[in-house]
Amino acid sequence: MKNTIFALTIIAVLLLVGCTQVQQDKELKDFKLSVNTWVGFGPFYLADELGYFEDEGLDVDIIVMEGTAERKSTMITNKIDALGDTVDLLVLARDEDVPEVAVLEVDLSDGADGLIATEDIQSLADLKDRKVAAQKNFVGESFLLYLLKKNGMSVDDVTIIDTESGAAGAAFVAGHVDAAVTWEPWLSKAKEREGGHIVIDSADEPGVIVDILTVNENVLKNRPDEVKALMRAWFKAIDYWEKNPDEANVIMTKHYDMPVEEFADIISGVKWPSYQENLAYFGTSNNPGMIYDVADTFGEVFLETGSISVKPDLNKAIDESLLVNLYK
Repeated sequence: MKNTIFALTIIAVLLLVGCTQVQQDKELKDFKLSVNTWVGFGPFYLADELGYFEDEGLDVDIIVMEGTAERKSTMITNKIDALGDTVDLLVLARDEDVPEVAVLEVDLSDGADGLIATEDIQSLADLKDRKVAAQKNFVGESFLLYLLKKNGMSVDDVTIIDTESGAAGAAFVAGHVDAAVTWEPWLSKAKEREGGHIVIDSADEPGVIVDILTVNENVLKNRPDEVKALMRAWFKAIDYWEKNPDEANVIMTKHYDMPVEEFADIISGVKWPSYQENLAYFGTSNNPGMIYDVADTFGEVFLETGSISVKPDLNKAIDESLLVNLYK
């Protein structure tokens, strides 16, 4: 009897060791993702630390790059597989033959960006012949140009003073400019100047200031399952954050140079769309979603300003098929 028990114990141990070895021998697929230091990309770090990438069979290397030119270059030379980008920058990139394709809506500004102005500027029309501080070749300028286009105006109706977004807000509060496109905390600080107020913010134009995940065309063609694995891990991280916001914020804040309270305050103006909201934003080939309209408007704006030579083929710049088939 003792010999039988001993034998069974040995077998159990060998099976356990064997299973462990199989798990250890399971090769994770390398995946290189580039993001900047914007907190909206925080759930990628969350997915990494919670093991969601590994669960999906990926070893994701999250590479921080701030410069737009560097990010474009690494995408062109196939040094990165995917990129955290914005819709407006996607339109500009496609004009430069950067092989990136939008596959996921990462986050959207829900009141965290906007136009602040003095009391005599109550609408976009009141900006005519005025100077506006905004960061050129960045979301600030793109948002302003989008708003002008939607309100029947053009870039010729205003004079844009190229100013980094945070500095634009500070310049307004200090009384150096009468209007500025900026972000929090400067939107809230606008009232510190007499008559200062928010004319319009991103909550009034949802779906315009949006961070997206773009993928290298070669990766999309040859490694779609890896991209889908990355996307599934992303949604797992969002689900964890929704159920455990305090714990999740602590994990994500470790990757940003700020207190957790400040991180929580900033993301209060950010929304991480669900899977269903992503499906709606991208739509289908037969019923395109809002991303197509936003990208098309940016294309028209950039053509008018001479930033691009031709509007990109959005059917090549946007791919909703991975979302549609994400769990199939």
